[in-house]
Amino acid sequence: MPNHHPNKKSVKLFWIVAASVFAILWLHGCKVPGMHQPEIEQGNIITQKMVDKLRPKMTRAQVEFVLGKPVYQNPFDINRWDYVFTKESRTGDRERKVLTLRFEEDELAGISGDYRPQGDAAEELEPLLEPSDNADEADEETDADQIESIDSDEETEHDVETTN
Repeated sequence: MPNHHPNKKSVKLFWIVAASVFAILWLHGCKVPGMHQPEIEQGNIITQKMVDKLRPKMTRAQVEFVLGKPVYQNPFDINRWDYVFTKESRTGDRERKVLTLRFEEDELAGISGDYRPQGDAAEELEPLLEPSDNADEADEETDADQIESIDSDEETEHDVETTN
């Protein structure tokens, strides 16, 4: 009868293979060049159809029904709602879109930003459209810029904490 007792070489080979398999599985979740990296989307996703549903004198509740809650409401200006959407691609390119709505007496009174109504909505909303790069606002930092600034400050603080 042949002896099936494992010798030292086969035991050593088993442990090398087991350790290699464990290392591969453990490192599978780490960032490896060429691995899939998802796009990162944050904020309110606004479509052209949604913007085209806006109408003059809509109430805040009606606007919220169409667009959802704004990502940022300025506590010092309750009549201004900012919808901000950012998308960061795998390559690090960042796309940022902003829609700012202004209310007067709980009714939609102004629209500015990267989204513009089209079709029938464009005619109806024409009186509400405000220039996005108004000379008065050009010197002022928008609330959306302040939000982005806060986000980048938090990332910097996190980087400092992890390096200490």
